Amino acid sequence: MDEQKNSSKMPTVEELKNKGNECVKEGKFIEAVLHYTQGVKMDPNNYVLYSNRSYAFLKLDQHYLSLQDANETVRLQPQWAKGYFRRAEVEAASGLYDEAIISYTKALQLEPHNPNFVKLMDSIKNITDMQKKKIKDSQNIIWICTCVGLIVGIAVVVLDYSLTTNPTLTNPLSMIAFSIALSGVGFAIGKTATLMQTWSAGKSLQPPEDLETNQNTTEKEQVIPDKKTKYSKAQARQRYKQGKL
Repeated sequence: MDEQKNSSKMPTVEELKNKGNECVKEGKFIEAVLHYTQGVKMDPNNYVLYSNRSYAFLKLDQHYLSLQDANETVRLQPQWAKGYFRRAEVEAASGLYDEAIISYTKALQLEPHNPNFVKLMDSIKNITDMQKKKIKDSQNIIWICTCVGLIVGIAVVVLDYSLTTNPTLTNPLSMIAFSIALSGVGFAIGKTATLMQTWSAGKSLQPPEDLETNQNTTEKEQVIPDKKTKYSKAQARQRYKQGKL
């Protein structure tokens, strides 16, 4: 009787989803994740729960976990546009603009007339504009660093020639070469800075350290050392004939 009472008190998957949705509306994203997770344990193939939890994780800036759930949503229901929309939102938040445009476009292709996706075109346009701005900013950084290097080079040459008794650079060609060399250093610094910005895109999608550690520990625990089985000569010949040795 007690077991029946306890089982009757267990919330259903739908109830857990609704509780999670209410928590999202109230901004209680951690509680929402807990409700959705409990629902997923009860129904591992419920793609809506993965989609909703992906959104909650995104609001918590847990981009890695959010993307995992978005990908799982797409895997379970590849014809559901919202799964691709969820993935696009995470990719955009992580700075992966090319990937986000692809995911947004896929969602739009699946449900071009869905009223909930009216803003998709605006999202694609905004990301495209952000991408163009990023490229322009990178070019400006390289140009500015190169100019600064050239100006510093010219200033060093002028000061060396005018303020020192025995200038280091006396040949006009060496002066020009020195200035160009410093401008090259400036270019290299600017290029490195822009590359670092590019490499930082998607960095938030790296798994959390504690999660990665747990995964590595689990993998190590699953490794079972090979044990060589001793066979008699007759058994060894038989296994050799069967191609097992």
